[in-house]
Amino acid sequence: MEVKLKIYRNRIELFTGSKVHFETPKEAFSTQRLLVGDFDAAWNCIVNAEKKLSIKGLFKRKPKVIVEPKEMVEGGISSVEERIFRELAMALNPKSVEVHV
Repeated sequence: MEVKLKIYRNRIELFTGSKVHFETPKEAFSTQRLLVGDFDAAWNCIVNAEKKLSIKGLFKRKPKVIVEPKEMVEGGISSVEERIFRELAMALNPKSVEVHV
């Protein structure tokens, strides 16, 4: 299974083949400088979306997660931002994580 995690300002989209889910957090996770400035708010947003799509399960295979930051990537992303995106993908208990810019 492959899951695409698209991150926008204060919105996360999860794509799993035929299913799509948009999740907006209760509190903003983006700041003026960073796409993900509040890690906990973004983590909760991903966990809520995962529950609605039921990606994880006892007999389900671990997904390959592709993270695509869609905003605030002019000139690339820093190693800190890449680590943030990788850590957020860990909410989905992946087999592997790729960050595409």
